[in-house]
Amino acid sequence: MIILGIDPGTSRLGWAILKSKKEEIRPLDYGCFEFEGQTGEKLLKISNNLNHLIKKYQPSILAVEKIFFFKNAKTAMSISEAKGVILLAAQKNKIETIELTPLEIKQYVVGYGRADKKDIQKTIQFFFSLETLPKPDDTSDAIAVALAGLNKLQKKKTK
Repeated sequence: MIILGIDPGTSRLGWAILKSKKEEIRPLDYGCFEFEGQTGEKLLKISNNLNHLIKKYQPSILAVEKIFFFKNAKTAMSISEAKGVILLAAQKNKIETIELTPLEIKQYVVGYGRADKKDIQKTIQFFFSLETLPKPDDTSDAIAVALAGLNKLQKKKTK
């Protein structure tokens, strides 16, 4: 199974492709897209980049962080616009979607819902035996989203 994890944003969008085969999970690729321009231009770039990733890796699952609270309304709106493009890309390509709250991501990756960003990053680095932590943070966040999505699926299957 191949899963595409997304940390949504309109200026930067983290992404990660993980492959799960039997008991082994390994990263195939990951990175961060950076966007400039007007909102419409950014959303089009998000769509084009996602469609390229989907075509290249053929994921069967797309995991994305569920945004439900932000201190800054402007940030919440732009993240929601990006997330709409992400969900649309998944639907158009008939990819199952898993939405995870930040609390769920922390629980499925670290085992503790109140873990901080450094705990998640260290867990990702250790779990995948990475020499260095993927940068920027959006990239490691996307890896965590993908891993949490896989863990959530596995937990659902064992019930």
